[in-house]
Amino acid sequence: MTHLESRPLLTFDLDGVLCSPPFGINPGRKKVTRNSLNTSPRLPSILWLFEQWRYKGRRPMPEAVEALSEFQKLYRCVIVSARSEAARKETEAWLEKYFQQVPDLFLRPTWRETPSVYKARVIQELSSSAHFEDDPRTAILLSDHVPQVFLIDWPRNSEISGEQIQRIEKIGDAKEYLEKLR
Repeated sequence: MTHLESRPLLTFDLDGVLCSPPFGINPGRKKVTRNSLNTSPRLPSILWLFEQWRYKGRRPMPEAVEALSEFQKLYRCVIVSARSEAARKETEAWLEKYFQQVPDLFLRPTWRETPSVYKARVIQELSSSAHFEDDPRTAILLSDHVPQVFLIDWPRNSEISGEQIQRIEKIGDAKEYLEKLR
């Protein structure tokens, strides 16, 4: 096993964690309950059909570039996003432009699996030590399977809590918590 492979694994969502949402607004949708976590979509949303174009013009979240670079010195960092596999080329180009690299990147192959269920499945398979997320559904789902979930403190997340869920404003805020996990 190489030094790089032996480092603890951190997983990161992309949108709302590393990549800013449009106009800096991340409103979310409905109230989150445990029952709402495993519902399957019946049809693809209209957004799914425009995945390749809907991320144009976005910038990194504040201090995300620097924080990810710092984390990569001690951790293996992987991105797990619910973006469509159809947006891979654009996503990789965006990462290269702003982060000057393309970390291992997992994108959702089909709309038939909800974003939270997809991310939970992949992150469990990877055995992540901690995950950075902006979606409350995914944070709740992952909190049963990942030692630590860092939830970006968007207004929609103000009521979300749990033993494994730590709300943070920027990904760099997790540094002190991660030191305790090492």
